[in-house]
Amino acid sequence: MPIGLNSIFDIGRKGLRANLAGLNVSGNNIANVNTEGYSRQQIAFDPSYPFKTPQGIFGTGVEVASIRRVRNEIIDRQIRKHNSPLGYFEEKQRIYKQIENIFNEPNGVFGIREQIEKFFDNFHELANDPESGSTRTVILEHGKTLIESIKRIDDQLVSLSSDVSFQIGQKVDEINNIAQSIAGLNEKIVAAENLGGTANTLRDKRDLEIDRLSKMVTVYFKEDSSGAVNIAISGNSLVSDGERVSTLEKMDFNNGVDFVTKIFGSESGLEFKPNSGELSGLLEIRNEVVPLYRERFDSIIASIITQVNSLHRNGVGIKGSLSEVPHDNDFFAGTGAKDIDLSDAVKESINNIAAAERVETLDGAGNTVISGAPGDNKIALQIANLKGILVFENNTETFDDYLAKTIGQLGIGAKNVDDNASRQKLILAEFENLRDSTSGVSIDEELTHLIRFQRGYQASARVISTVDELFDTLINMV
Repeated sequence: MPIGLNSIFDIGRKGLRANLAGLNVSGNNIANVNTEGYSRQQIAFDPSYPFKTPQGIFGTGVEVASIRRVRNEIIDRQIRKHNSPLGYFEEKQRIYKQIENIFNEPNGVFGIREQIEKFFDNFHELANDPESGSTRTVILEHGKTLIESIKRIDDQLVSLSSDVSFQIGQKVDEINNIAQSIAGLNEKIVAAENLGGTANTLRDKRDLEIDRLSKMVTVYFKEDSSGAVNIAISGNSLVSDGERVSTLEKMDFNNGVDFVTKIFGSESGLEFKPNSGELSGLLEIRNEVVPLYRERFDSIIASIITQVNSLHRNGVGIKGSLSEVPHDNDFFAGTGAKDIDLSDAVKESINNIAAAERVETLDGAGNTVISGAPGDNKIALQIANLKGILVFENNTETFDDYLAKTIGQLGIGAKNVDDNASRQKLILAEFENLRDSTSGVSIDEELTHLIRFQRGYQASARVISTVDELFDTLINMV
């Protein structure tokens, strides 16, 4: 190719096209500065293939070599690695707060510990005045309030467990949908890149989906030679061969005491056990944490029912206007937190609340007469003293000790989860800042590029203008 006006004109034309492409890339970066998951794109130029003449080798202009996105795979892997434990701790953190609110501790008068303590204190007041109708009324009304609080706590724990199960189902559906999305993006990326170039926008969307997935479960991913990504979660295949998706399914089982939630592979039928991420945190809360605190709370209430009734049925109330002194009545009905109630006898009359010890005598006809000595407070005092009786952990803890320990362990668990979540956020923030500094769009930097490409475009246009003037000169010489 000889040196001539046409070759110089072609150099100017290529310069216009290259700098216009650069303006397009910088403009696109600026437009997407706030787009989630967008990676800054960078244009690369190569000199056109030169030609050789007797006078030497001359260049033929510039070509767009590639438009690539700026992305650091090592940073991406670190973010996804730390995303899973953050999701795990954040889900547990959120639900631990709900469990604490259910127990309402430490919240003074409305805390369950204070209500149980007040219940026993009321019997102490009855012991001071065994014949007092007003004190019996207080015991009755506070008993109703205590029972309502106990049932509220148990019902809310059951409801929370059900809500968590529902959330697990939503997470499973979301994982399945993300898997389908990744498989679809794989297909589009492979098709687009077979035509040449890099499908930057599609790759950004796919990476964003993988980031979302990494917060739910531990993600292992590998890109094959075609550009498709295969995904495994906690050692189980999710997307294979680029587009084949293995879905998950949630199922609830009754273990004889409560329901537990498990996840299975729809195709394999094998149980899926995530070791980190939001899904793992939800499963642990559903199957371990909530049942543990519900069981402990129920054991406290069951023991209170048993201990109080064993004393109360050995006492008698006051006769009042009744034809005989009531006896052999329990104070509570039910066996635990889920079905606790006042006994029918106590509901029938406050006089049936026992304060005196039962005394059996024979009347003139030889019949057994059951009564209580006037002013006797033995049963009321024994029930009041239950507050300090060692009944838990091999008779080393009182009701209050065991409940305080349970609530204390709940608080410690919540604090540990909070601390771990905070640490993970700091670690993740460092890697996200690194990714932003690498892949994020800098307005100042892109404006500098705009000016550079603008000047390049103007200079290339000047080359073409100069060649046009040279053509005019050449024509006028003819």
